[in-house]
Order: sequence, then C-alpha cells, then structure tokens
Amino acid sequence: MANLTLVQAINLALIQEMEKDDRVLLLGEDIGLNGGVFRATEGLFQRFGGDRVVDSPLAESGIVGTAIGLAMGGLRPIPEIQFEGFMGPAFDQLTNQCARTNTRTRGGMTCPLVLRVPVGGGIHAPELHSDSPEAIYTHTPGLKIVMPSSPYDAKGLLISAIRDPDPVIFFEPKRIYRAFREEVPEDEYTVPIGKARTVCEGDEVQPQCALQVVKTETLHAPCSSLLCVAFALIRSFPVPHR
Repeated sequence: MANLTLVQAINLALIQEMEKDDRVLLLGEDIGLNGGVFRATEGLFQRFGGDRVVDSPLAESGIVGTAIGLAMGGLRPIPEIQFEGFMGPAFDQLTNQCARTNTRTRGGMTCPLVLRVPVGGGIHAPELHSDSPEAIYTHTPGLKIVMPSSPYDAKGLLISAIRDPDPVIFFEPKRIYRAFREEVPEDEYTVPIGKARTVCEGDEVQPQCALQVVKTETLHAPCSSLLCVAFALIRSFPVPHR
C-alpha cells in the first residue's frame, strides 16, 4: 500500500496501464517535459518517450479530434484538456463525433478514449479555470462521465475507464488533487464504473454527492445520521455493442 494524494494515484494508474498496454498513449498541452500543469503526468515523458507522451499545440479541437482518430484506429488515447473551461472548442468532436461513433456504425466501431479534465473551483483560479460542466456532457448520449472523490477511487476508476470500450470523460476535482492522502494499493485494481459507493451509513439523512463534496460531508456530518453516496459515474443512454 502507498499513501498517495489524488494526483499521485492518477499518475500511478497511467504508469501501470501504459506498461501493461502498448496501445495507451497520452496527448495534451504541456503534459510531456513539464508533466502537466498539475503534474499529473510527471515523469511519464522520460519513462515512455515522446511517441507515447505527446506535447500538443494549444488547440483543444485538435487534441480531441486527433484522439478520436487514434481511438478509431485501434489505439487507447488519453487526451488531456488543461482546464475544464477550455473544453468548448472540442465540443463538436466530443458530442457529434466521439459520442456517436458506436451508434453511427451500428455497433461496428467504438471510440475508446479517456478525456482527462481538471474540474471545479476552490483554488482561486481565474475565469475559464473554475467551471463545472459535467451536467452538459452527462446529457450527451454515448459518453460516460466519471468523477472520482478520493485517491483510491481515482486510480481504480481511471484504470476501468482506460479499459472501457466507450469514450469516457474523466473529471478530476482539482481542489482535492493534494488536499489529503489515502492508502492506495500499489498493484493494479479496478473500481467498477456505474456503481455508487456508500461512504458511511445512517438512518436520518441520505445526501448524494460527488467530487470534493464527499470528503466535506464525511468530515462535517456524523456517520450515525448520514448516508453519503459518492457517485462513480453519471451515465448517458447506453448503446449496445455488437
């Protein structure tokens, strides 16, 4: 077991999946030599090289569009949008191309990519850096939306997302990237997508929450009167595979 922050758990998941599967590659702004703006990809460029950890131009539509082509070609790309407010230029690619590939081809082709996106406020960032657009994409059929609330869930859910045949948007709550640590297995494991987690049980109140709110509720509400459910996934309408 390792005592990791959420961002360290994400980094470990990326390392293990890239070592396990040569089809997995990363692309995004400053993710290579700099290790990403939040250092989620720190050390991966040096470990896997520039062919699998690709520093892209400042062009979100190009990042996602390229990733879609790579996914349809048989690879497992993990593009990164530096901040959630920059997802706008890639909206068409995500909702009209990526999300509809399976339906458009009648199950003949999928688009297995994981779009990693820091999300939410609480870090005193400027405009375009503190949005919460998950509801918009939740209403897009064909996309899976994953939002971890702890280091343990972040690693397990990210591995599940990478192995999923459908496109996944992996929203990472930037406020708790380094807010606390948690025991995380060093070996690979998965957390199932689509299954809620009971944080603590009670018999009076049943709030349902996600992201950093899970930690806040657990700290400030007595478990004897709280049932806190942390959502691992907000799922759009499923499309059966052939």
